[in-house]
Amino acid sequence: MMPAPSAARPSLFDRVAVAPWWLLCAGLAAAMALSVLLVGFRLPYWVHSDQDLVMAYHGLLFGDGLPQEYFDHPGYGYFLVIDLWYRLLHAVGLLPVASLSALPPGSDVAATEAVWQSLVQAGRALSILLTAAFAVSYATLLRGLVEDRRVALLAGILLAFGVGLTAQGRQMRTDLLSAGFVVLGLLLVLRAVRPAAGKLCGGASLLQLALGGLLVGLAMVTKVQAVFLAMGLPVAAILFGRRAEAVPEKGWGVAALVGLLAVAAAVPAFGLIQAGLAGWGRAVYPYTPVGSWPGGGLSGGGYQSIVAGWVLVGILVHAAVHRVPAARVVAGAAAVLLGLAVGLLALDIRWNEQNAIAVANFVEHMFVFSSWRHGAELQGQGNVVGQGTLGLLLAGIGRTLAIRTIVLHPDNIPQTIVVEWFALAGAVVLWRRGERLAAVQALFLLLVAWGLESLFSLRGFQRAYAAYTDPLAILSAAWVLARMPGLLEGKKPRRWILGGVALVVVAAHAWPVIETRKLPNPATHCEWIPIYMPKVAPFPFCR
Repeated sequence: MMPAPSAARPSLFDRVAVAPWWLLCAGLAAAMALSVLLVGFRLPYWVHSDQDLVMAYHGLLFGDGLPQEYFDHPGYGYFLVIDLWYRLLHAVGLLPVASLSALPPGSDVAATEAVWQSLVQAGRALSILLTAAFAVSYATLLRGLVEDRRVALLAGILLAFGVGLTAQGRQMRTDLLSAGFVVLGLLLVLRAVRPAAGKLCGGASLLQLALGGLLVGLAMVTKVQAVFLAMGLPVAAILFGRRAEAVPEKGWGVAALVGLLAVAAAVPAFGLIQAGLAGWGRAVYPYTPVGSWPGGGLSGGGYQSIVAGWVLVGILVHAAVHRVPAARVVAGAAAVLLGLAVGLLALDIRWNEQNAIAVANFVEHMFVFSSWRHGAELQGQGNVVGQGTLGLLLAGIGRTLAIRTIVLHPDNIPQTIVVEWFALAGAVVLWRRGERLAAVQALFLLLVAWGLESLFSLRGFQRAYAAYTDPLAILSAAWVLARMPGLLEGKKPRRWILGGVALVVVAAHAWPVIETRKLPNPATHCEWIPIYMPKVAPFPFCR
């Protein structure tokens, strides 16, 4: 939906924004692909050995029907996708091998390097497709949420050339699928609880809730860090929800049908989670319990029950605040459960107990890798909840806030910081002119983004993690801008906004260009490669 046209001649941006939406999306995807093809696509296959080589290796493992060997994230969802991608490219003659058994002998250095270069470049091509799909889907869902295609278009451009997708589009990482799934799940939930004004809350909202739950489940089986953003969805539904008329006919009938489907999917999914909980002591990486107080702490189902209760309370509070009819509450909760259960059932496509263990015990699983990085602070505390963890979290919060000042932390400044500043300033303006709910909504999104960044600091700063946080900051800014349409209609503020977007796009290419000029030494990876890729001969750079 576009604001009413003014008598003045439309600006160039307005004329572009009224083009067919599919054409705008195609243009955005083409720009993203061109960016990667020009800068980064042809880099040597070993530039991002962690995780490019591991991801490619598992695509080949799955191609031979061999079991998964890498469970750090656990990465399972990505391995399914890369396996299918390699099979497809091999079938049409665009990839020389699609299985481990078809690799050339390690003694043939030229053939080995050529094959791995083609495998990694095929993975980069997949990343281009996934990042483009993420950005286009994000902009499309946001268009319906803010009801202004100009704002949605700008948001799509900012996401496409933000820190996260700029890094993700040039390498193979599990974060990309996980972040894409959970962020789109968030937008689907917001669309479901915020139907267009005057429209009934019907079957479309139930479908959106089910799809949102499905994406959250798929995000978890790909990378368990998605749980942090997923836990913000109930609060987002309460804050952004809008009262709507429910469809009165057959309300309880629909609820019963969706409920039966949810139970049918939830029972086997719950069985997989139970298997994961029961396998706690068999994790490939020994786990540390969550709490060590009398009674056994929270491992073994304790904190998992708290998370489930959190979601249930969120649904009930949303229903009370927005006066949702009981039948609609039951149907909505069942739709979420149905989608989530189907997503978790993906674990059974290529069953491996370690994946279920990682997903079911996500806190302990993430703590393993945090303790590797912060051994002095964490490895001696004996449980996840301790002084060392609290100290690192406080340090992460301090770092996150300091970065926003630039002066206090001038390193690793994301180009999207200008987006956050705009969202903050806009929230203040909205508050002062009486639109306090909109201001709180925008600030909530920023706070969640900063909270995620603080949590991710336990694994150390990585540009690729911004795939989880950039969409929230951009959504916050879009939410503000949609309530200030005059900024896009006035010549001077429009120029400032478009200039800021252009700055983000240009700055997005700074690090990729630097990377092409300062190639790393691949030999630094030779210590871990035999551990994570035991079935391949040593790479030429490791001999």
